[in-house]
Amino acid sequence: MSDILLYTNDLELGTTLSERLLHGSNTIMFVDHLNSLNNNADLLIIDLDDKEINPKAIVKIIENNSSIRVVGIMNEIQKNKWDDYRKAGCEMIYLRSVLIKNIDTILSNKNLDNNG
Repeated sequence: MSDILLYTNDLELGTTLSERLLHGSNTIMFVDHLNSLNNNADLLIIDLDDKEINPKAIVKIIENNSSIRVVGIMNEIQKNKWDDYRKAGCEMIYLRSVLIKNIDTILSNKNLDNNG
């Protein structure tokens, strides 16, 4: 079981992901503002297509919440943005469709189970 934060303004995506995550006995919390993250959370799934998000925001999240792991989602992978977000600290970046279909496998992946 994991405490997972979800940041997206896409209601359909948020609903679909939360339904899938709850089946795995995870605790899900939607985040409205990135300034007030739950420090006990294990993972932040963040919509990188959101206008408010940029690589500097990812760096700040990680600086303020050193134990949280950040996974990004995008509608379409754009190589230059992907590189910038990975350098900023996103452990992984997935297409939305891939994350939704494979969320259980992704969460059970040893790379995401261990925080270093």
